[in-house]
Amino acid sequence: MKKITLLLFPIFVLLWLTSCHEQASPQKEQAPGTSVKVTTIEQGDIESNISLNGKTIYLKKNAIVSPIAGYVFKINIKFGDIVQKNDVLFEIQTKENKALENAGLNTGNNGIIKVLASSGGAISELTMTETGGYVVEGGALCSIVENKDLMVQVNVPFEYNTLMKVGAGCKILLTDNTRFDGSIFKILPEINEADQTQKVLIKPNTNRQLPENLNLTVQLINVRHSKSFLVNKEAVMTNETQSEFWVMKMSNDSLAVKVPVNKGIENDSIVEVISSVLNKNDIIIAEGAYGLPDSAVVKIIK
Repeated sequence: MKKITLLLFPIFVLLWLTSCHEQASPQKEQAPGTSVKVTTIEQGDIESNISLNGKTIYLKKNAIVSPIAGYVFKINIKFGDIVQKNDVLFEIQTKENKALENAGLNTGNNGIIKVLASSGGAISELTMTETGGYVVEGGALCSIVENKDLMVQVNVPFEYNTLMKVGAGCKILLTDNTRFDGSIFKILPEINEADQTQKVLIKPNTNRQLPENLNLTVQLINVRHSKSFLVNKEAVMTNETQSEFWVMKMSNDSLAVKVPVNKGIENDSIVEVISSVLNKNDIIIAEGAYGLPDSAVVKIIK
C-alpha cells in the first residue's frame, strides 16, 4: 500500500503543476500592452524659413525750418503728436516785432509768422521745445515722419539673393510676439563689402504705429513643399546617431509595426515624412512610441 501511495504522489504533483500552468497561461496572454496615444498622418503644405534681424525705418522725413530769423512765439505741438498737412506747428515773432513789443508798442499779430506742416505724419524730432528762444532763418524746428512710409530694413546675406523678389511675402515678428505679414518692397543694388549683405526694404502690412529703430525678426520662405505627409514631431523616432528615423504604424487595434522614413522639412512642431509605404490617414503612435520594438503589442488610450 505504501508503494502504491509513493507511486501515485508524483503523478498528483505533476497533474497539479500542469493545472496551475494552464491557469496562468491565459492570464499571461491577456496582459495589456504599452499604453500609447495615436494620431493620423495628414497631408498638406509645409515650409522652411530663414530668420533675419531687421529694424524699422521711415523713408520720408520732412524737416520743418523757420522761414525767418526771429523768436519762437508759440509752439502748438509735442513730440510724437500726429499732425495733418497745413496744421499750424509754430508761430515765429520777427525781430522787429519783438523790438516794438519791448518798447511797449502793441502791434497785434503783425510780425507773427505761422509755420505750417508740409505733410501729415508724426513729430519724430522736436528741436525747439520752449517759447522765447531765438532761431535763425532756416533753423530746424522739428521733423515729421510720414506713417505710411514705414519700412523694415533687413541686411540679407547674398547667399539668399535668389529668394529676394519684389512682392514676395514674409512674416514679421515683434519682440512682444506679435506677428503680421509683410512683402518685399525694394532691393537696393548695393552689397556691403565687409559682410557681403544686401539691404532689402520690406513693407509691413499693419495699421499699428511702430517707432523707428525698433528691432524685430523677419522670416522669409526658404523652401516650400505641397501635399506632403505631415506628422507631429514627437511621433518620429530616431537612433542615437540620428542616422535612421521611423514611425510606429498601427497594423490593427493592438499591434504597432516599425516603418522607416526619411525626414523632409521640419519646423517647431511638424515634420514632413517620406515613405513609400505610408498613406494619408494611416494611424501612427503619437505618444509612447519611445523604446518600442517592431511588432509591439500596445493599448490605445484617449
